[in-house]
Amino acid sequence: MNNNMTFEKFSEDLDNGYKIKFDYVRNRYVLYKVNENCYMQELIEQKTTNPVAAKNMITFKAIKEMFPFITDVEYQDDLRS
Repeated sequence: MNNNMTFEKFSEDLDNGYKIKFDYVRNRYVLYKVNENCYMQELIEQKTTNPVAAKNMITFKAIKEMFPFITDVEYQDDLRS
């Protein structure tokens, strides 16, 4: 994780409509907010042989639990409409 990235900043950016790309458990995902306490996590690139879901609806609590293991954070250029 980038040393200057905090969970508060990460969650605030999600609330502001950003789509955030990141690596988690060696796979590449994009994450964005759908509704209150409802986020969409989509698989972009699978780098492992373990089967993983292509799309997941996850909660704020799940994001908070996986945040320490997130690496290579990148913001998508466009904001969601």
